[in-house]
Amino acid sequence: MNILPETFIEIEQIYQLIMNEKIKSLAVNCAQGKEGTTELVLALARRHKASGSKVLIVDLNTFKPAITNEYVKAKQSWSLDEADLPKARITEFSANIDILPAPESGQDQNITFRDEIKIKNAIKFWLQHYNFIIFDTCAITRTNFSNIPGEVIARGCDASLLVVAPGISLESSVLKTIDIFKHNHVKLLGAVINDVKCPPLDMQLRNSVRRRLKRFPMLKQWLLNRISNIDLLKGKFGR
Repeated sequence: MNILPETFIEIEQIYQLIMNEKIKSLAVNCAQGKEGTTELVLALARRHKASGSKVLIVDLNTFKPAITNEYVKAKQSWSLDEADLPKARITEFSANIDILPAPESGQDQNITFRDEIKIKNAIKFWLQHYNFIIFDTCAITRTNFSNIPGEVIARGCDASLLVVAPGISLESSVLKTIDIFKHNHVKLLGAVINDVKCPPLDMQLRNSVRRRLKRFPMLKQWLLNRISNIDLLKGKFGR
């Protein structure tokens, strides 16, 4: 799993938006999978921790529970109907960050995870012990009887962030996801563009110059400076 540093300026911008909107519970969603939601969940959790907050990560991506598989090693049986919601299964990720692992396969269809009221009640309970709750969810268009619908989790939270990855996300899937959010009255805080598979042209050109002109340092630096001064290559248009 790629580790996304919480010190990135992009993470800081998202964190400040969350704070400005007074978001206490957040669902991180994607359209079809492999867009980088898990990396963003972990980075935002660490950024909140850096400000002194106590964070609970709830892994409800039952299709591919990357956080559970990496840091807990196994799904566990639990339900939103449990009175303690369920403290015994919470695993420490690091100081001030805990993980509630994905429910085990036999529990995936549990109707409680599809009940907005029970999700909201669970969040209210968790907020007695944590300052911020963040959910990793199944891809919105990956509909399956055993998956927990990401839009239901998003509707139960204060807001959602949608991760879009050019080169991975299909336009049709993203548009369908937005329509699903509108139909479910999800508060969409914004879209996060993950360009790891499709970096800006200026970055691609700089990498090429560095590789090809190692033996010509003066020419290399001149070209790097020229590339850095062309806004068009950075995807910036207009005034």
